[in-house]
Amino acid sequence: MDPKQPARHTRIASVIAAGLAGLSCAAAIAQTATPATPATPATPAAQGLPATPATPATPAVPATAASPAGQGTAPGVTQIQPPKDPLVERREARREAAAEYKAKKKAAKGEYKDEVGAAKQERKVENKAADAAARQEMAAPKQ
Repeated sequence: MDPKQPARHTRIASVIAAGLAGLSCAAAIAQTATPATPATPATPAAQGLPATPATPATPAVPATAASPAGQGTAPGVTQIQPPKDPLVERREARREAAAEYKAKKKAAKGEYKDEVGAAKQERKVENKAADAAARQEMAAPKQ
């Protein structure tokens, strides 16, 4: 490529896209790279290409009517999830175990704080009673 000649970015982008993602992506990129004019429509059917799922010839279904199985699946078709990596499964299991441990620890800590608070209240009551008895003893007249 001669550095003095200008590069044709739309052609380069479409060639790269065709090499990386296949012919259907190249048509989509070519449509976005060159705007459609009324004289030359940029639909694949108008260019002699077959309609692909990426560029349908019919109007698209609204996003609100997407199937619950997934956005890219047709109605009545379920999408199969690939098996999880053992490391991911182990990480999730550890996360669940840590959450369970934290919940148990929080409950045990709450019980302990309640017991400590109750014991503290008992000591306060006992100390007040002992203090009152000691004051009465000191205030009693000596004979």
